[in-house]
Amino acid sequence: MYSLLIKNANVIDGTGSAPVLADVAINDDLIVNIASHINSPAKEVIHAQGKILTPGFIDLQNHSDSHWRLFDGPLLESMVTQGYTTLMVGNSGASLAPLISDQSLMSLQKWHHLEGVNINWRSFTEFAETMSQKTFGTNIASLVGYSTLRRGLIGDRQSAVSVEELQTLKRLAEDAINEGAFGISTGFAYAHEANISDIELYEIAKVAASKNVYIAIHLRDEGESVIESVREVIGAAEQAKANLKISHLKIRHKKNQQLVSNVLSELESAWHRGLNVNFDVYPYTSTWQALYTYLPSWATMGGRANLLKILKEPTQRTKILSALINSPSNIPNLMIASTSTKLMVTGKRISAIASDFGTTSEEALLHLIENGGSEILVFDTSLDEKTVKDFCNHALGYIGTNGSGYSIADTDKLIHPRCFGTAPKFLHNVLRDKSISLSDAIYKLTSGPAKKAGILNRGIIAIDAKADLVLFDPEIINSQASIENPYQYADGISHVWVNGTLTVTNKTMTGNQSGVFLKRA
Repeated sequence: MYSLLIKNANVIDGTGSAPVLADVAINDDLIVNIASHINSPAKEVIHAQGKILTPGFIDLQNHSDSHWRLFDGPLLESMVTQGYTTLMVGNSGASLAPLISDQSLMSLQKWHHLEGVNINWRSFTEFAETMSQKTFGTNIASLVGYSTLRRGLIGDRQSAVSVEELQTLKRLAEDAINEGAFGISTGFAYAHEANISDIELYEIAKVAASKNVYIAIHLRDEGESVIESVREVIGAAEQAKANLKISHLKIRHKKNQQLVSNVLSELESAWHRGLNVNFDVYPYTSTWQALYTYLPSWATMGGRANLLKILKEPTQRTKILSALINSPSNIPNLMIASTSTKLMVTGKRISAIASDFGTTSEEALLHLIENGGSEILVFDTSLDEKTVKDFCNHALGYIGTNGSGYSIADTDKLIHPRCFGTAPKFLHNVLRDKSISLSDAIYKLTSGPAKKAGILNRGIIAIDAKADLVLFDPEIINSQASIENPYQYADGISHVWVNGTLTVTNKTMTGNQSGVFLKRA
């Protein structure tokens, strides 16, 4: 007798193949039979009635660790209710392990305040052991964050690493991969990786290549220098023969949208030259990022303590204000999502805050940085809808949330709607626009990411694959989340199974936490 039998489903297996009407049988956490008709008995039978059955979605760009949701909300409702059954954390250079010094965790403070944080691990092995004793709403895998390593070793020092320090960083990265990390991530847009040289990048890419894992890179610039930034990471990956994923690819600001064809041309040319290169993207025109990233990079390189010191020096403050005034970003229109102190500004635009203070938007931004604590996140509607769609539909693109798992009851701060709606919004757009096939869209959410990351036996519907599954109605699937009201479950997803256990049914959480921590084999 089967544990579960799903009958009369339009099965899209994740490989890009066309849908097939079939029954799918599960025993415990494995798919054990797929056929046009299965008449054997089962403990539970689900009549799909022609709905779409797919592998569980895999998010290669997730921040449920850096937002501390793995501990504060391990059910990760907003992820699993939109169909994600596996999350890759440790992105943008920041991971929870290894922690080689007290400075290591500081790479997380831009996303989550660290007061009261309790940890009982140092190495990646100890972290994996701790996580393996827990269960989650989804499966969890992790990269090793290069900023976590680098900051743990050299702290807030602004100079380049020495040869000896680079060798130590490489060894630490290798150790973490040997202990189960799926790859290495970097965040060049952030202060503590902004001064990484081409040689340092190449050496880290070489570690990834030697260990047969991928390197995920947050580009140095996503605006007018985006092409140069893409060439930089392609060059290092090609030289090292590394498996490259560019994180949340985007082009900021209207004046730069003409660069989209050049960016895609660079990526396509590299692919045809033999580079294993992909990118992830989310289907939204707004970003969600740390407020300090709008400052000139020279002002942020020494860490928050040094920045606060600089802001007290009149000459330096004037220089920063001048840079903000001349920035291509629409500073007045930025909306505050959260702060780590009680400023009561959540949901307000900087222009409104400036009006309250009786000052300029640029001065208001600096006031927020000085008084808002280490975590100040903002929404910025700076992306072009056509460019976002071009990236989402491109053959080299995967769909990643760049978000975190939240509960529908966690309404104390604003979060990006991508936390609740990325996959359903993308699938709705595909079905509406018929821009690519539904099978190709599912590939971007399932076996494509699984193959990229080396996640075995997930992302496909096949005999002996893990029973991570999503059943949805293509007629109504869509996101309801918005900037103003992000805490809303998606429409159209009737069932989600994680390791063969029902986790979601018709917008209702079953309470089951059957997700496990995954280690690289």
